[in-house]
Amino acid sequence: MRDRDREAGALEQPGDWDRYYYGTFYWHGIPTLLGCPLATDPNEADIALVGLPWTNNPTERGQYLAPRMVRHRSGALHGRSHREFEVDPFSLARIRDFGDVMVLNLGNPDEGVWEIVAFYERLDAGGCLPLTIGGDHACTYPVLRAIAGPNSRRKGPVGLIHFDSHTDTYGPYLGTVHNAGNWARLGHEEGLLDPTRVVQIGLNGPYFPMSLDYAREAGYRLLPLTEIQSAGIPAAIAEIRRVIGDGPAYLTFDVDVLTLADAPGVANPAAGGLTINEVFQLLCGLRGIDIIGADIVCFVPQYDPSMVTAIHVSAIMHHLVTLLAETFERGRAEN
Repeated sequence: MRDRDREAGALEQPGDWDRYYYGTFYWHGIPTLLGCPLATDPNEADIALVGLPWTNNPTERGQYLAPRMVRHRSGALHGRSHREFEVDPFSLARIRDFGDVMVLNLGNPDEGVWEIVAFYERLDAGGCLPLTIGGDHACTYPVLRAIAGPNSRRKGPVGLIHFDSHTDTYGPYLGTVHNAGNWARLGHEEGLLDPTRVVQIGLNGPYFPMSLDYAREAGYRLLPLTEIQSAGIPAAIAEIRRVIGDGPAYLTFDVDVLTLADAPGVANPAAGGLTINEVFQLLCGLRGIDIIGADIVCFVPQYDPSMVTAIHVSAIMHHLVTLLAETFERGRAEN
């Protein structure tokens, strides 16, 4: 046998190192979120990764392409352990990509939202913890409606860890109730959120007074960028943990909370913001909190030619899936 033939034959039986790399070359095969297997049955998964290409925000409509870009980029992180925690989330829980939510009433958000609620209710009934890539920030409401509040299996409101430059408590506007700037208000009004356990992190830039007034009157803890900068990251982590306490909490991350150097591909850009390293420190500081679901929203791939936003969104996703995997593992240990 020629040397070249022997070398080709050796590749048919790869060693452990080769097998690792074959599994993580994300440009092969069908792209999935974090390179995870596809699934349709909630009983086959502990954590459900979902694309929600739903956007009705008139400022930037390209957010519906975000799940596709994150599938492309995040596959590089499959099988990789969390460096700070030294935990492999893929060995702790069955993590599966459930594809994208199909919304038939795409042009009518006040009708289409209930199709999304039904999708997440099915996941929740199967015991899955959801991790969603939106879409605009209206995507958070239907997930909360499915997994929290008096009609959910948790039978009551949950806490909220909200990274954003904006409070998203504006109320109805432009003829729609279920819009990107109203979900944090609806969550309070409908009993999905416990207002004493809501913390809004990184608020930054000019604002509409009525949105800030509503958040304060509701009892939300506002943790603006200026306070984080003056008090420091450890103090911010301590305050988040104090507000959230021991109960279940949902985490939503709007990429516009980041600096434009770290996330140029955003829908509603704000000057200034948290750096990606500050965000990583804050996320690591949430370890041990009972996080029951999460989402990342408002990424616009068309404004991200260098893919820096996609890389950072994928890294944030890996942090969140690790936190969710540890939540699942604790729940399994308790049962």
